Amino acid sequence: MTWKTVLRWNIGCLFMSMVVAMAGAAWAEKAEYPQSARDLPPLTVIQGGQERLISLCDAYDFHGNACPGATLGFMAVRYGLEILFGEETPNLDDLMVISRSAGGPMDLFDLVMKGEDKSQRTWPPAGIEMGAENFAFQFYRKSTMKGVTMRLRDGLWPGDWFQLREKAKDGTITEAEAEKRKRDRRHVIDTFPGMTLEELFGEPEVYTFVFWGHMEQGEMDRLIREQRRASRQSQTTE
Repeated sequence: MTWKTVLRWNIGCLFMSMVVAMAGAAWAEKAEYPQSARDLPPLTVIQGGQERLISLCDAYDFHGNACPGATLGFMAVRYGLEILFGEETPNLDDLMVISRSAGGPMDLFDLVMKGEDKSQRTWPPAGIEMGAENFAFQFYRKSTMKGVTMRLRDGLWPGDWFQLREKAKDGTITEAEAEKRKRDRRHVIDTFPGMTLEELFGEPEVYTFVFWGHMEQGEMDRLIREQRRASRQSQTTE
């Protein structure tokens, strides 16, 4: 065996070891997600003529952690697609989504509608406020002119969630409140994926809609950048 052969063999072993290590790290990371999330079947959709599978763990990876908001958004998407497309494999090119919620739901909708390129993430425009009342997601199927709005049923989201969130940001949260916040977060992540869609959102009405105007590819992101820039400039001059 020549030294070149040995070198190629060693490089090959090193490459395979790196691949195995990376795969193992990815598996270990997913293994930390709750079993309820890993058990949930992925969404199967068509986009750009290609079939895509999108799991809740994919949403966590995209967001950066197991997120209650991403969990809620994932379940809402599942229900919206089920209602609007029935037995068909949903074609995302036939779908419009409107949300008033930032954070995890916004990342989830980016993943579903824009893909896995994190550089294309949507930034929340100024005025988007965090609040359980904004957990209302509208899904519109263009070809049938049918729409449905998903609202989380009353009482399912912890009532003091956003209050404790603000306290945590301000550094005024007590130890007991911090523990409650952890329990609430774990409760949502662990239990929501195992609940039926009706338990989460009830039986939302399907309605027919009419739509005027249109938005070009990338127009929303451009408008958000301009709006956020104007908002920052307004705040600095006050």
